[in-house]
Amino acid sequence: MKRIIMLMLLCICYPAYAQKDSDFLSAEKKQNQAYDIHVKSTSKDGKWLAFFKMYDDNIDTLLIVNRKEPEIQYNRLKVLDHQWSTDHLILKYKDRTEIFDYAHNKKEILPACQTFGILDKENIVALHTSQQVLLYDLKGYKVIDSIGRVVKVFYIDGGLYLQAKNNEEYHLLQWSDGKAITIYKSSGQVSNLLVLQNNTLLIFEKKENLIQNIVYYDVSLKKEYRFSQDQLINFNSATAYQRSDGKLIINAEKIKDKSRMDAPEIWSTSDNNLIEKFRKSETMKYLWSPKEKKAIVLGDSKLNRVVDIGNKAYFLAFSFSELQDYTLKKAPAKVYRYNVLNGSYDLIDTISSNVNYSPDGNYLIYRNGNNWKLVDVNSMKYENIEDVAFSNPYFTDKNKICFDGSEGIWEYDITDRNIRPLFNKEKGNYKILSFNYTSNFPNYPFEISFYCKVLNSFNYLFEVNDELNLTKSVFEKDGNKYHRMINSTQSKIVLQKTDNAKKAYLFTEENFNQPKQIIDVRRFYSKKVLFRSNKRDEAQSMIKVETIRYKNAEGVGLRGILYYPLHFKEGKKYPMVVHVYQIQSDKINQFPLLLENDIDTGFSIRTLIEKGYFVYMPDIVFDNKGTGISALDCVNRSIDALVGNPLIDFEKMALTGHSHGGYITNFIATHSNRFATYVSGAGNSDIIRSYYSLNEEFISPFYWQFENGQYEMKKPFVKDKYLYFINNPINYVEHVSKPVLLWTGKKDKNIEWGQVMEFFIGLKRNNKNATLLAYPDEGHIFSSKTTAKDLHNRILQWFGYYLKGEQKPDWID
Repeated sequence: MKRIIMLMLLCICYPAYAQKDSDFLSAEKKQNQAYDIHVKSTSKDGKWLAFFKMYDDNIDTLLIVNRKEPEIQYNRLKVLDHQWSTDHLILKYKDRTEIFDYAHNKKEILPACQTFGILDKENIVALHTSQQVLLYDLKGYKVIDSIGRVVKVFYIDGGLYLQAKNNEEYHLLQWSDGKAITIYKSSGQVSNLLVLQNNTLLIFEKKENLIQNIVYYDVSLKKEYRFSQDQLINFNSATAYQRSDGKLIINAEKIKDKSRMDAPEIWSTSDNNLIEKFRKSETMKYLWSPKEKKAIVLGDSKLNRVVDIGNKAYFLAFSFSELQDYTLKKAPAKVYRYNVLNGSYDLIDTISSNVNYSPDGNYLIYRNGNNWKLVDVNSMKYENIEDVAFSNPYFTDKNKICFDGSEGIWEYDITDRNIRPLFNKEKGNYKILSFNYTSNFPNYPFEISFYCKVLNSFNYLFEVNDELNLTKSVFEKDGNKYHRMINSTQSKIVLQKTDNAKKAYLFTEENFNQPKQIIDVRRFYSKKVLFRSNKRDEAQSMIKVETIRYKNAEGVGLRGILYYPLHFKEGKKYPMVVHVYQIQSDKINQFPLLLENDIDTGFSIRTLIEKGYFVYMPDIVFDNKGTGISALDCVNRSIDALVGNPLIDFEKMALTGHSHGGYITNFIATHSNRFATYVSGAGNSDIIRSYYSLNEEFISPFYWQFENGQYEMKKPFVKDKYLYFINNPINYVEHVSKPVLLWTGKKDKNIEWGQVMEFFIGLKRNNKNATLLAYPDEGHIFSSKTTAKDLHNRILQWFGYYLKGEQKPDWID
């Protein structure tokens, strides 16, 4: 039935398959029943769950489910926003606001609003309509106040602040204890507001697209301190936060002055900060002590990247460009301990990996070769921690560090310098799931990251992934006890970080023949299914998938996923579409939904198996023979492993891939006769030209991707030109023997679309059968649903013609 549906969809787009409009509408209606689910939030007490159903044509269907009795659920359409109060759910629509008493299934309808916020202390919801704010009592079910001339509203930590305009003056009001009181007046509009310690505010005044001032305002004393009195600078935008010591970090951004139109850009090979060529603004960071009337510019012209780690005395500082040569995705940096008070810098280390800092900023930990290095920032003392296959470090609340990885969960005591295993009874790779992550440092591309990962050492979740058997288990640490929450499963399980219920957790679960469902997991209880999606999907029980095992020429064990045609019959042969990238076998536990929103690269497993194709997704790894030759070896051996399957028509196979998979497809097309046709999307065809190009997506030269990135060539071009030559598709374009469909977006900033055009021109010059689809307004991945659907349909027609002998569409020459 599904196969017929997809044919009907093609009929509308292409007259060669003309059908009745009524047939198309019924098919479209059935297709639109498919949806994904996105867990959004839980009620304050964790007893109710809200999640969105995401269809092709809308993502605003909200379901509210009782976790204790999942059969109690409510459906709301066209929801734009929602928030939980203590005992109500506030729902925002385009034309109204709903106050929903979910426990008693009662609702009140209020006017439409631009924004709304909940004042938990007073059990009140504030609605900002066109130019007024309505205060609604959730307990008494009535409007208790109305405030006019409101131009902006700030809902902060359960409090309400309003900006009203009175003639040419702006009044900042605070609503509390049943009334609104003016707390501040200004001639400029307040663009942003922060509530700080000790009843103080940080007020951003803006006028004519410029931040005119940042005001530190003591509400109790009615005293203000202006940033402009300490630093004379205007900027276009700014953000700020308050440190634990009360001082403020101000991040200011100013749009760069436009250069003269007749003046050239000057590029120099000695300049390693190429990102500045593309940045439209410049940023400055300040440490501001308002009451001391002191604002310090952080960093200097050389060490201009400053990191606030929360240490009372020190920051970190480094240069983005000093060691930047664009051969690595994360460039190493000489990181200094920076004393703001005296302007001194002390070298900590040359660091090549991301840095995790402790909550108090007293310690740093980062990978150092094969071990981990722990630095005491205050004393500048160092400790090397032997790496027992650790993956990630987490500071705990007990002056310790936990590690996950392939050898279990380990704990390092910072004080006594001892390390010990906490839990390693299961075979597999361990990963901690529940921890707090914060960062005050937005890193540039090709720059190491600084963040704070903190773990509650008494209670947390972790998973154990057995990659050999593709199974996963989940455990909860509770004190010194470990509880198995989810037993070994081949399903894809994802922890949802929206749960407010103690000792209970929400996960989504799915498998290749089970659409995504929401499950409730508790200690000592079997999992409870709260919601099953796509119940009407009749095909789910019929989907058949096999894991195929094979080895490459180096003896590396690999896997491939083989999807069978949905309605296959014994004794019949079916064509096969082989999709290539790198490791794909980990996707075996994902349910193949039929959603147009998922065809942004023209590939849909579900559509293909419904139309009678095998879909094969083999793993590919690269070795010292080079990317293309290694991929060719893996693909050939993966297909050899299928030879005993009598249902596959090996004369009717297609190879397809996108991006890196497009490169692999291009290369194999120049070296193989196994496939009847090829479909390559946005893939490199000339890796030497790409090696020496500037990638605008990453804002860097692209040679890092070949030496130490996805291509894994492990050598620069000048060190082994022959290796690059023999793995370069364009060098063998004359050997392509079967029809090729190429596609690209002409606004692609990752794989420049000229790479696809070059391969097309090479095929044309050598009189090969090829067609190019170039979409003028699309990038590396298609953003328009219309063009994505067009690409998808054309690829289906291409496969239909070359693999099934279906009627030739008029756009194929």
